Amino acid sequence: MTTDSSDLPECPRRLPECVDFPVRHRWPVELRCDAVVLRPLRLTDRREWNKVRERNRAWNAPWDATRPPNSSRVAASFGQMVRALNTQAKQDLALPFAICWDEAALDPARRPTRASRLQVAGQITVSNITWGSAHFAHCGYWIDEALAGRGVVPTALALVTDYCFQVMGLHRMEVNIRPENAKSLRVVEKLGFRDEGLRERYLHIDGDWRDHRSFALCDEDVPDGLLNRYLARDLD
Repeated sequence: MTTDSSDLPECPRRLPECVDFPVRHRWPVELRCDAVVLRPLRLTDRREWNKVRERNRAWNAPWDATRPPNSSRVAASFGQMVRALNTQAKQDLALPFAICWDEAALDPARRPTRASRLQVAGQITVSNITWGSAHFAHCGYWIDEALAGRGVVPTALALVTDYCFQVMGLHRMEVNIRPENAKSLRVVEKLGFRDEGLRERYLHIDGDWRDHRSFALCDEDVPDGLLNRYLARDLD
């Protein structure tokens, strides 16, 4: 399957020095900013992924996608999910990342840990990548409660957004959030995503069709890069 991303000219990078993106997109890819590491979700993550999900069941349940009662589709297993997402990733239609935390990266005396050795602490997935005249995507995420409040999710979302804009050539990133999810709303607020209003009964979440607020950001909204803007704001 041919997409537009491989035909795009190389773009000037708008990134902090701690980040190094490849010149062109090719899956699999790893992204890193200090202790926040994004690597492809893999089949061997099953046990750790299930452990983290179980430990955070109450924390994530109100925001988790569920199967509509009239759906004929059977819920996918972890293996089926990973295989499907990696197939989409190879077609430039998705970017399924495990969010990892590398404590060693915070210590100047230690070498950063190889991404492949880091365990799952959450997930961030760029999905519904649409090319043609659209060039947009959606992004969703969850994180281990133990890492909440440490800037992991804003950094991860900024990383994937910059990658999609600067390497893949996408124009727009969209995030849809339940109005009751104050912590997730705070993430897009920190990053300056634009509130585009309410979508009624938009997604089946936690057992029912739920309203969502839609947030978006376009490439021209962040001329110096989203991660640069977020880190500069964090220092102010």
